[in-house]
Amino acid sequence: MSLEDISRGKSAPVFFAAALHICAANFGLLIPARAAASFATENPWAAEHLEKLPPDIRRQVSRRERACGSGALAGHYFAVSIEGGGQRFVSLHFEDISCANRESLCRGNACLHEVFAESGGRHRVVFSGYAEDVRMNNDRGTVVLEVSLGGRRQALVWDGRRFVPARRSNGY
Repeated sequence: MSLEDISRGKSAPVFFAAALHICAANFGLLIPARAAASFATENPWAAEHLEKLPPDIRRQVSRRERACGSGALAGHYFAVSIEGGGQRFVSLHFEDISCANRESLCRGNACLHEVFAESGGRHRVVFSGYAEDVRMNNDRGTVVLEVSLGGRRQALVWDGRRFVPARRSNGY
């Protein structure tokens, strides 16, 4: 391939890709194969996902863990937090627990979900129920729970003390 061929657009994509690769390598933008592979070897089930919870939430989870059987492990998204209206919430998704007695946490496709509200550095349960999924959203400063069960979704809105059914005018 000559410079004349390249200037006429012949094999330009191959030349451009090679030039881009060389530039990326020179600026350290390429990740070595071993480093990229380390993400795949990370254990998605780990006790540390439970151990990192705030102490008062951890105490609640340890009760469930005993019923579940020894050596419970949690996935990355077992605990999810969100802030809204000046308050922080932590939701626990028990479908993301691996344990010997799964029936203690799940009933068919519906698993236990709990949501804690933080106030003064302490956490209290403000939602507990069996569902296929529970998602927390921040809708213009208001925390909304979307609870899915049996193909139906219900939206609950935080009123400052508890979650209450959302009115249809809110878009839920």
